[in-house]
Amino acid sequence: MNKSIFYPFVLLLLLVSLFNSASAQQRIIISGKVTIDQTDQPISRASISINNKGIGTGTNDAGQYILLIPQANLNDTLSISCIGFDSKRIPVAGLKNEQVLNIALAKSTIELMEVTITHYDAVKILQKAIARIPENNINQPHLLRGFYRMYTSKKDAPLQLSEAVFDVFNFGYGDKRADLFRLIKARNEKNTRDFSSLEFGQKPNTIFEQDIVNHLPACGFLNEEGLERHEYEIDGVVDINGRDAFELVFKEKRGQTKDTYRGVMYIDTKTYAFISFDYSLSPGALQTPAKNNFILKSIIGIGGVGLNMTGDRMQINYQKVDNKWVLASVEGTDTIKVNGPSPKDNFTAQIKFNYQITTVDTKESPFESTMGRNESINNYKSSGGERFWKDYNILLSDYNVDDILKQIQTINKEKS
Repeated sequence: MNKSIFYPFVLLLLLVSLFNSASAQQRIIISGKVTIDQTDQPISRASISINNKGIGTGTNDAGQYILLIPQANLNDTLSISCIGFDSKRIPVAGLKNEQVLNIALAKSTIELMEVTITHYDAVKILQKAIARIPENNINQPHLLRGFYRMYTSKKDAPLQLSEAVFDVFNFGYGDKRADLFRLIKARNEKNTRDFSSLEFGQKPNTIFEQDIVNHLPACGFLNEEGLERHEYEIDGVVDINGRDAFELVFKEKRGQTKDTYRGVMYIDTKTYAFISFDYSLSPGALQTPAKNNFILKSIIGIGGVGLNMTGDRMQINYQKVDNKWVLASVEGTDTIKVNGPSPKDNFTAQIKFNYQITTVDTKESPFESTMGRNESINNYKSSGGERFWKDYNILLSDYNVDDILKQIQTINKEKS
């Protein structure tokens, strides 16, 4: 059997078995695969969540997921959605603990509606969307529990793998008070033989800024300078999970290269709420990567190493909770050529980052931050074994995470 297919299913079965101790009266665990209707093609980045409650997860590249549903939500509705597909709703009350729930989504039959470009002023729509952030997004204090995984590799060789569960406390979109960060659990392994002088990792600050709607000054195409460097155009109106949304494309203005991006964003036609972003550095900016670039902000240590970014992409999605919008997920993929002091230090690194909001809670109170805003999460490692994530909603990986961690540990032991 192909290992790339075998490993996710083994992990899925292992995680389900680890949750056996959970009482069905307290919570239920479901797992399965999301595919395209009438085919077996997986749908990646599909959202599986408790409808309008902020509890959920997403699918991996193989379309697989696992979800822990708390007792308080056993009478709610499960929502399965993905851009470009018709959403589905399933009552949680009809589900059983440890149930394998495979879901097929039909491709959306709603066509992109042509719009007269002269009728819609893209800049005015964007300005209106920015002005309405405090109205459209959660404007009261709330806690976001998140899970992230960051994996760096060269070809098939693992270089670094980091995972964490953490809480971010936000005082409300539009509130100027700084976010708070609390680390719950984390693990990190780095291949010190092949990746000695460079390290990627998350800090509270980079976690905060991935919610670009809530941190406009850090967003290179939504802050004041970014609005001047880019041109925007309405490409049409498209159905996004049952909502009509402006499809607004943007790119750098002629002659602009520094700190510029190309991409598309979706803005609700009725409320002007930001729904989704898909963007990358412009070709010119790849030569001199933007200071606000996600990966460059994630560099923790570097010594005598040159970097040349050859690929970059970020996808950010928002969800509705209690009739207000809030961050749902972030995915980043980057390719970087590393030029070190010796031939063995010259290689191409692929970096994949996933950040999933698994719980949104508007009843929590502020807490004391457990880390400095620019302190590396990689410095903290929690103890644990095979049941490491048993109490948390996470994103399933497309590879055997525990094997990767052990492989890196073996490489480091051999080096020493």
